[in-house]
Amino acid sequence: MADRWLVRVGEKEYGPVELGTLGDWKREGRLLPTNEVRRESDSVWTTANTIPELFGPPPLPAQTGHRLVRRRSFGEIIRDSFRIYKSAFLPFFVVTLLIAIPTLVLELTSPVYGIFPQLEGAKGLTRARVIALFAFITLVVDWPVFLAGIQIATVDVLEGRKVRVRQLLRQAANFFLRFARLSLIVYGSYFLCTAIPVAIILSLASESPTILSLLLALLILAMQVMMVARLWVNFLFWQQSAYISNLEGAAALRESKMLARNRRRPRKSTRPLWRGALLASLWVLIVLGLSAGAEIPLILPKLQSVSTSSPEEIMKMWQNLKAPEVADAVLIGSMAISSLVRALMRPILGIAFVLLYLDARADFSESELAPPDRQSDRLS
Repeated sequence: MADRWLVRVGEKEYGPVELGTLGDWKREGRLLPTNEVRRESDSVWTTANTIPELFGPPPLPAQTGHRLVRRRSFGEIIRDSFRIYKSAFLPFFVVTLLIAIPTLVLELTSPVYGIFPQLEGAKGLTRARVIALFAFITLVVDWPVFLAGIQIATVDVLEGRKVRVRQLLRQAANFFLRFARLSLIVYGSYFLCTAIPVAIILSLASESPTILSLLLALLILAMQVMMVARLWVNFLFWQQSAYISNLEGAAALRESKMLARNRRRPRKSTRPLWRGALLASLWVLIVLGLSAGAEIPLILPKLQSVSTSSPEEIMKMWQNLKAPEVADAVLIGSMAISSLVRALMRPILGIAFVLLYLDARADFSESELAPPDRQSDRLS
């Protein structure tokens, strides 16, 4: 049974009424945040502004933890993200190049671009495979430094400090082990929740599939999507928890899960989960749009002849695109432009999630977010 409420104005009491009626009274101006209210089953009076469903979360306690914590609207998060990026563009871009360059090199080792033509019967460590291996190792090593660098630079700008490239890289390197361990947990979880179901689905659909096996494969696929979505929610703020809250391992993941699943705000659109999903979706759409706008002028002349070519010529053109004998300058230029666009845009998403994290923390007190061991220290 839903709670029923009493309202006291002066010496008069009104009710008991349902929460929906209180909402009607608020909209009509009959219920003010300072009016006294209590549940019918309680004896203690409080004020109406403590009811989250009516007036939002209660005011943040005096001890808020991090000094940068404050609420922001969705528009403020986007605007402040661009402002922060603009004020320290060079450090953000240099940190992003740590992963953008090895990613580009790794992609260009594909035979599609013709830089390293695929030789028939080639086995062992070819030149392309050696370069790809070194690029992949560099990417893995640089990734934790990149993640830490985005957090550090954003906080420095918010605190009014000058961000210098050399100092930023040194500070980010100090957090390498922490971010590397957490990356192993986070991305390892994604890999297990993706690779194992995909392997099962392929085995079910590979050899003489039946209706039952196809239905089972679809069921496993649906479960995989749900598992990955759940992981995304739980890991939403793990990078920010690792640096801003200075937490490691399980403590960082615990705080990330608590903040991401916060339902203390009455409207879903103001909750961290929904805002995070919208930020990520907007970023992907913008990057795809910018990349396509930059690549189409290069690729369009290559495709103009397709409509007038015979089927044999189209097939030959397709084979050349898959494995050209010489380096294809158009495709290489297209890939380079796409990589540059991603490198320019990638810091904005990281900055936005730092601001979203600081916004989400505003709904919690320091004691609520403290790890269990620190909570016990406070009570003792």
